[in-house]
Amino acid sequence: MKIAITGTSGLVGYDLWQTLKDQHEVWGIGRKKPDFVSLTQWRTLDIIDLETTSQVVSQINPDCVVHLAALSNPDDCEKDPTTAYTANALGTRNLALACQRFDTELLYVSTDQVFNGKKKSPYTELDTPDPVNHYGISKLWGEKFVQTLLRRFYIVRTALVYGKIRSTFVNRVARCVLENDPITAATDIVNSPTNSKDLALALSILIEKHTYGIYHLVNEGYCSRFELSRFIAQSLGKKASMIKKGTQTSLKLPARRPGYCPLENFVWKLNQFPKMRTWQEAIISFLEELPELNK
Repeated sequence: MKIAITGTSGLVGYDLWQTLKDQHEVWGIGRKKPDFVSLTQWRTLDIIDLETTSQVVSQINPDCVVHLAALSNPDDCEKDPTTAYTANALGTRNLALACQRFDTELLYVSTDQVFNGKKKSPYTELDTPDPVNHYGISKLWGEKFVQTLLRRFYIVRTALVYGKIRSTFVNRVARCVLENDPITAATDIVNSPTNSKDLALALSILIEKHTYGIYHLVNEGYCSRFELSRFIAQSLGKKASMIKKGTQTSLKLPARRPGYCPLENFVWKLNQFPKMRTWQEAIISFLEELPELNK
C-alpha cells in the first residue's frame, strides 16, 4: 500500500513509520521533515491550507492517510482555543475533503478526552462523547468531519501516549524518580496509559485489514496519574513514598480533565485482533529502553 502520515515527527508517527516502512510505500507530510524521513518520501504541507492539502494528497495519491498531527496539549488548547479548533478540527476537515476526492481511506487518531469522565466504568465505542475542554471539543469536531465527509474511515481514540521520540508525563516522572526529586501526581485523573509502539502496531493492523469504523486502542487496564507514578517509581527500584498525592485543583491545571476516563478496546476485541498488552507490561518495557538506565 501507499500510506501518507501526518504528524510523522510525533510519538506515534515515529513508531508507525518504523512499523510500516519495510512492507509499504510510506510518505510523510507536514510542516517540518523529521531526520529519519528522506526527501524523496516527504511533502511539506500545512493542513490548515485547504488548497495545498488537496494538491499534496492528489500528488501522492495514497491508499490511506493516517492523520496523527494535532495540537494535543489540553492546557495549550485551553489557552488558545482558536488555534486548537483550526488545527484539530478544520485541519482534519481539509484532509477529509482531500481524501473524499479520490475515495482515499483516512485513519484519524482522536482522544479519550471526547468523553466527560462521569461514567462509572470504562468507555466503549458505544458511549456518547461529551467533552469538557477545548482539546476534547476540537478533536470531536474532527471526528464529525471524518464521519460526515468520508465513506471509508477509521477513528481511533487513545489516551496518555508515551514513547521514545519526545518527553511525556511518563518520561518526566521517571526522570524525577531517578534524580530522587519528589513529584506530585493527581489522584483524580484516571485513564489508560498507552505505549506508542503498541499503538503503532495496532494501527498497522487496522490499515491492512480495512476494517473501517470507530475503535478504542489503549494498553489494557487503567490507573490514576498517582498510581502510574508510584508504579514507575517501584519499577525503577525507588521508594513509592516520593510520589505525593495531588488533585486537578491543587495542581492548578489550566484545562479541566475528564476525571475518570479509561477506555475499553471493545470493538478491537470483537474483531478478535491481537490483545493489547497491559499498561503495566508496556510501562516496564518502555522503562527498560530508557537511555538513563542504559548508560
